[in-house]
Amino acid sequence: MELQKEDILTRFLQFTEVDPKYLRDIILNFIIAGKDTTATTLSWFIYILCNHPLVQEKVAQEIKETMKTKKVMDISEFASSVSEEALEKMHYLHAALTETLRLYPAVPVDGKLCLSDDTLPDGFSVNKGDFVAYQPYAMGRMRFLWGDDAEDFIPERWLDENGFFRQESPFKFTAF
Repeated sequence: MELQKEDILTRFLQFTEVDPKYLRDIILNFIIAGKDTTATTLSWFIYILCNHPLVQEKVAQEIKETMKTKKVMDISEFASSVSEEALEKMHYLHAALTETLRLYPAVPVDGKLCLSDDTLPDGFSVNKGDFVAYQPYAMGRMRFLWGDDAEDFIPERWLDENGFFRQESPFKFTAF
């Protein structure tokens, strides 16, 4: 039995009348958006690790224990051996990356254009044509959302009492 591909290009090609230029633009948009946001996040993550050696050591230790590696000789070989199952066990790495995104979101301000009159959840009315922006950068530093230590890098805030990653509400953590 052949597996069905579930990538975005395959899904678009399932439609019979797709303008090739439109399809090209959409795919390029996804590739560019994914490349830039990933590069930005990894840059901030490396910066954070350099400034927090204890976090760096915890991340490295978790990777070594999960991957059961003693010494890595070739990075390509190591990277190809990382499985989705192994990544799911790396709770501290997930917490450290998420904490990086909380403080340094890949998209710090996100604007939207209102296509019709609407009312926001807090009761504020917006009209067709209004531009509304929310700011993940500012939200990640709000003390009333994250506590008095909101500006501090603390990956443990994402872990439960057993050390498992705990996701926050998407209305509180808007980076993704």
